[in-house]
Amino acid sequence: KQWYQRRVRGLNNIDISDDRLLLNINNIADKNAGVYAFYIASTQTTALVEVILFSAVESSQKYYYAAPGDSLSLPVTFNIMDGIAREVTWKKLPHKPVTGGNYNLSDDETTLTIKSLGEKDFGTYRCTVTFEVEEVVYTKHADIVVKLDEEEM
Repeated sequence: KQWYQRRVRGLNNIDISDDRLLLNINNIADKNAGVYAFYIASTQTTALVEVILFSAVESSQKYYYAAPGDSLSLPVTFNIMDGIAREVTWKKLPHKPVTGGNYNLSDDETTLTIKSLGEKDFGTYRCTVTFEVEEVVYTKHADIVVKLDEEEM
């Protein structure tokens, strides 16, 4: 019985227990992503486990303050392993998708820019990132609040 993975050697955060078919990865990092195989020679059986990394969707700020007429960019960051298809959506809560008009998305969809803020543009925006692996859907989101900057009034 043996665990195999191309990059197992030299990784000090992996504990392998062959007798219990346990692969324990402590403090998981990008270098741990990939497919691991457990091989039992006596039965010539192989079990595969894929480790996929998906970080939280985060914004450097929870609140942005602006005055009517201002333009404002709302950036988020997240990390999904290369090769995993993902969908990014933005909406103004509770349900309004942000498309066209004074809304503009960056090419990678990680930044929403609101041009010439109007009264209707103040409120909470949500960026949701979704991806699917083997028919299991994973979703994470970040909320950003755009508030009226009363000092500018």
